[in-house]
Amino acid sequence: MAQVPTTASPPNLQELLSRRASDLPAPRIGDPRKSAELISFFAGFPDPGSLPADEVAAATVRALAKDGQWALQYGNGTGYPGLVDVLLAKLKRDQGIEAGRENVLITAGGSQAMGLVLDAFVDWGDTVITEAPTWMGAVRAFANVGAKPVAIPVDDEGTDTDALERELGRLRDEGIQPKLIYVISNFQNPSGISTSLARRQRIIALARQYGTLVLEDDAYSDLRYSGERIPPLYALDEGGSTMYLGTFSKIMGAGMRLGWLIADPEIIKRLAVLKIDGGTNVFGSHVAAEWLPEHLDAHVARLKAIYQRRRDLMLQALERHMPEGTTWTRPDGGFFIWVTFAEGIDTTRMLPQARERGVEFLPGPTCYVDGRGQNQLRLSFSFAADEQIEPGIRIIGEIAKGELLEAGRGSRGGSRSTRSS
Repeated sequence: MAQVPTTASPPNLQELLSRRASDLPAPRIGDPRKSAELISFFAGFPDPGSLPADEVAAATVRALAKDGQWALQYGNGTGYPGLVDVLLAKLKRDQGIEAGRENVLITAGGSQAMGLVLDAFVDWGDTVITEAPTWMGAVRAFANVGAKPVAIPVDDEGTDTDALERELGRLRDEGIQPKLIYVISNFQNPSGISTSLARRQRIIALARQYGTLVLEDDAYSDLRYSGERIPPLYALDEGGSTMYLGTFSKIMGAGMRLGWLIADPEIIKRLAVLKIDGGTNVFGSHVAAEWLPEHLDAHVARLKAIYQRRRDLMLQALERHMPEGTTWTRPDGGFFIWVTFAEGIDTTRMLPQARERGVEFLPGPTCYVDGRGQNQLRLSFSFAADEQIEPGIRIIGEIAKGELLEAGRGSRGGSRSTRSS
């Protein structure tokens, strides 16, 4: 007789859970298939129509014909050497990063790289420094390891290095050694702002002065639509204080689950021991190594045309439909625009209303380690089709205006106030 499925939990489950698992938030939501049913500005999902399925299928056939017995086998703990070599050539050409195989760890997306770094450096109760706002995945990752995050504001030039220096000094005075500074250097998630060259140099100098490390997240570096390219912190750092995190999720396909960490060889060795997966997506790594040299440049050019157009459509729609007093960023690249409403608007309360009308976005508090940002939200322009952007922004604007009117602060006028990145 077949066993009947049960939904009952073990009676002593709570007693058995680890410290890390005993006090978790609700499961992270985010399903591209579900979001496709809405006008979705919610997540940084790549444009579905641009995903190179036919090219990847052909690369898969070639990879299996060339090296199938090893593509389907367990792999090197630090990554398939063929993919590592392709990546190193790309980073040298496009990011100005000089590194060798000993500096590279291939990971299951950038998120695994971050998890391994936190596993290696952060004990329960340790202090980390992060931007505010920041990537919601980082907010959760810090909570998962019991880190005590210290938030540093982001302004129009990126990480506020004056505030960073003040906090580092305060922590030193209190006898606290921060383990790392987490920085999203280009087209920051969620603000879209890039940290200036002068501030990148100062972050490196401060990390060295205060004896901590920098974890640089550069997931969107290749998706620049305007402005001059700025060297990554890793390329500027001559003292080995920076670890550089990247991903193929935005420029090849998120489903490949391939990312990387570039760091000092001693760090890479330790992370490779902590990483017990038998080799990250060995099959996908062979396919990516086959696809990237022939197709990456043309594919990135197509992506930049798609996303720049959508960014511009969204910026134009914001000008037309946002209530008076609203500001937003104007990113030079990446996927995101950060919107700030007048005080009194609660974007978490707005979200159910928006979903009822077929639109979704990311409320601001999810991007802060301390729950701030009630009057802010993140808009992603990567996933929604061109023709959906105008009506989606109009609906959000109508809801925001209704919130202001209900609070007795409403105006039918629009805003022309923006922040540039």
